[in-house]
Amino acid sequence: MSGGYIDNKGNYVEPSRNREQILIMALTNAVAMLVAERLVTGLHFSSLLSLLVAAALFTALNLSIKPILQIAALPLTLLTLGVFALILNGFMLWLAVWLIPGCTLSGFGAAVVASIVISVCNLLISWIFGKF
Repeated sequence: MSGGYIDNKGNYVEPSRNREQILIMALTNAVAMLVAERLVTGLHFSSLLSLLVAAALFTALNLSIKPILQIAALPLTLLTLGVFALILNGFMLWLAVWLIPGCTLSGFGAAVVASIVISVCNLLISWIFGKF
């Protein structure tokens, strides 16, 4: 039991993510998005600032809106054996890039491929450096 606490009913409660963890997630997403930009031809960031802002927005969307969409899309995700989860990840990336000036994405297919690259990069980073 590290970092958690026992509530008044005797249940162990994990603490919510703190600012440092969210910042690490955003920076990890920035590194992963930079790798995706190099590997996926349809994704481009005009500056380091646009990359960092897009990574911060992508992290915020993944922490706030994505869980709601995952629950709403659960039947479709189960029906497609998880493939729709890739579409949902691509949508989150497309939305983040669309909202930030200086970021371009050639199409939704590029968003899905880039989101797969970002997911794999995040998996490798968390495997190498530990869970965040």
